[in-house]
Amino acid sequence: MNSPAPTVDVSRLVKVLEQRIDSTGGSWRQAAAKIGVSPSLLSRLKNGQQPDLPAFAKITAWLGMTMDEFLGEPTKTETETELQTAITALLRGRHDLDDADKQYLESVFTATIRHIREVRPKDRP
Repeated sequence: MNSPAPTVDVSRLVKVLEQRIDSTGGSWRQAAAKIGVSPSLLSRLKNGQQPDLPAFAKITAWLGMTMDEFLGEPTKTETETELQTAITALLRGRHDLDDADKQYLESVFTATIRHIREVRPKDRP
């Protein structure tokens, strides 16, 4: 039996795009030009439509992330995923940090988030 084909988590992709665009002070139209896609494609994403594979590859490359990061990880909670994704997107968009700095900071944030979740009382969200 075949497993279902993975789909892009479009809402998550749009959130990360939005955070990156906001952090650079640009517009969606400017981002589309930098990515190499049409502004209407980004509008369709914002309306929840799935991107085609070449556009999805260009967008994730521009974000400095992998396509797998938007295909979902069922073991993570939604909040944890959003926070980690936001931190990753912000760090990868920084031009004043080299790749080693970004990876180090990302590992520190990830470990900190995991620690907080482990020690936080279970009745807190």
